[in-house]
Amino acid sequence: MGVIDRVLLFGKGVRGDFKIKLFLAFYIVLAVLIFSSSAAADCQWINAVGEAFEQNLTPDEMKQLAINRARLSAIEGRTGVKINGGSFVKDYKLMADIVQTLTEGYITDEKIEAWELESSQKTKESFPLVSYRVRLKACVAGAGEKDPYFKITAHLNKEVFSRGEEAKIKIKATRDCYINIFNLTADDRIKIIAPMDRLPMSPLKENEEFVFPPEGFGLQMDIAPEKKRATECLIIVATRQPFDFAALLGKKEDITIPEFYRAIVSIPSQEKAEEMMLYEVASRR
Repeated sequence: MGVIDRVLLFGKGVRGDFKIKLFLAFYIVLAVLIFSSSAAADCQWINAVGEAFEQNLTPDEMKQLAINRARLSAIEGRTGVKINGGSFVKDYKLMADIVQTLTEGYITDEKIEAWELESSQKTKESFPLVSYRVRLKACVAGAGEKDPYFKITAHLNKEVFSRGEEAKIKIKATRDCYINIFNLTADDRIKIIAPMDRLPMSPLKENEEFVFPPEGFGLQMDIAPEKKRATECLIIVATRQPFDFAALLGKKEDITIPEFYRAIVSIPSQEKAEEMMLYEVASRR
């Protein structure tokens, strides 16, 4: 089940009160959350290795963490920027400073070459420690030049939410633009949150504050019953011209990371600005 299992609209008709309900499961947030402006042809294939052996993680979670660390290593190999992937997860909290370093490159294609599984024990009485190692080949492009005067800022009303609480996003840009909101899911996929058919987005004026969701809509946080906490990321992309990402991508959900970046890179670097917001959702116990 993904971080956003599905998006639901509740209400009586188009004019009713709606809820966009985010069903959250545990997610080791993808570190390669970067948008840059080189052409896809500029990408360079890099061989990378990622490993995960953390305790208290499921096999699927460890595999995802290994893939993420391999992606970090690939970006580092392409750009020369040192990234501390070792502190990627700590008590289920995302280390926001790591995400901020990932602005030097982006992955437009990737191939998993092989998986390796190892098991070890410190003593006969201790539980075996299982590690997953992935060998990955990623096509990484460097960052291009953007409009230094086109910036976007976005803030959530909270950093940690309890199940059922409402989220609000305040967004402001330094130029007239169009706002697009995406969410990264637990199964390593991206979904479009806005605009949607029943939730169109008006152009945002320069230095004008926009609050999402607008009146009549709600962004309600939830978490899978078996989880205590979950980490989530919302991605805001502002563009000078309107872009139909659903048409560009050919779908609204189940979008892979390389597919998403290939769509992003098709937008001229001077015509876009991005922001990412990290937060946690905790169950009510």
